[in-house]
Amino acid sequence: MSEPKPDRTEMWRAIKWTLILCVALVAAVSLFKVWSIATAPVRAVETATETFKSGASAVFNRLDIPVQKPRNFDRAANAAFSHLSDIPQTEPDTVKSRGFRMANLRGAQNRVCEMRYDFGAGEVPIFIAADNAAHEAAKAIASQADRLIRIVVASPEETLGLNVEYDEAAAHWTLQWRPSSINKAHPDSWAETPMTDILRRVPQNCV
Repeated sequence: MSEPKPDRTEMWRAIKWTLILCVALVAAVSLFKVWSIATAPVRAVETATETFKSGASAVFNRLDIPVQKPRNFDRAANAAFSHLSDIPQTEPDTVKSRGFRMANLRGAQNRVCEMRYDFGAGEVPIFIAADNAAHEAAKAIASQADRLIRIVVASPEETLGLNVEYDEAAAHWTLQWRPSSINKAHPDSWAETPMTDILRRVPQNCV
């Protein structure tokens, strides 16, 4: 008895589907390469944008100064802001003084306090004022929102600006470098203790 002949129909069907799968795989790889080439500029822009955003966030975060003793800082800032909002108005005595206030102490409404503070190398002038203009609307409804104190250290070598601002969400006062002071030579750890001390002195030194 002769052996049965193989089913050539099934064999050709298997070869056909194998060829179809190979062609489909080659087409998919080719399409992916075409897509990669076509979208490369867009992806490059997206990557650059994300890098820029990350860098901008890092710069912004550099302005924030971690406060290690928030209770002490909050008490000093609360008392200082209340006092600075009520000190008498004094007009700037020179054009230079007027320009200094406009550039560094916006919203103070001429309620500006000047004191001297020794950071370790002799006393230097300190200018401190609340941004009363921003807080006016809140004061009308007895709100504690929009509270901001500006501090300017005006030594002969450099002018450093810092903001003491109330964060409603965190219910704490924050301490920040002004953007103009981002290239400061002082570390963040340098700022908290003297700024807290300066805020504490406001009720006695600002009359």
